[in-house]
Amino acid sequence: MNIDIRNIIYDSPEYEVSVNLRNEVFRKPWGLDIRNDDLSSDKEVEMFGAYIGNKMIATIFLDEYSKDIVKIKSVAILEEYRGKGLGKYLMDYVENIARQRGYTKSILMGRVSAEKFYHKLGYKTISDPYDYKTIPHVDMEKNL
Repeated sequence: MNIDIRNIIYDSPEYEVSVNLRNEVFRKPWGLDIRNDDLSSDKEVEMFGAYIGNKMIATIFLDEYSKDIVKIKSVAILEEYRGKGLGKYLMDYVENIARQRGYTKSILMGRVSAEKFYHKLGYKTISDPYDYKTIPHVDMEKNL
């Protein structure tokens, strides 16, 4: 797979594609619509899209949580591209950016169903499961 990672500008046509992609991955399977959420905080984060050619197939966002901690958000991969190493590739990509910027820890809110994936990448679960948008999640962290 030849993957190109590009920045996504808030309120751009690419941003609208990212909203649709996240809706497909995060909400539609549960009968929800991401456009019912307040997405205004997206303008405060650094957004990346993974592309094959001109097709966006995944998103991942970076958000400064504190001076030393970065939060990874919106790790969304279209179903047909899962299980091919793209998730690890995206996580490595943003973790490297975070390290270069001096962050020493990354945190994320992950679905319980993806917890083992994040464990393989060195993340530790730091919370009990809780529901977010009716889906079980846990908080996780990793020293960079």
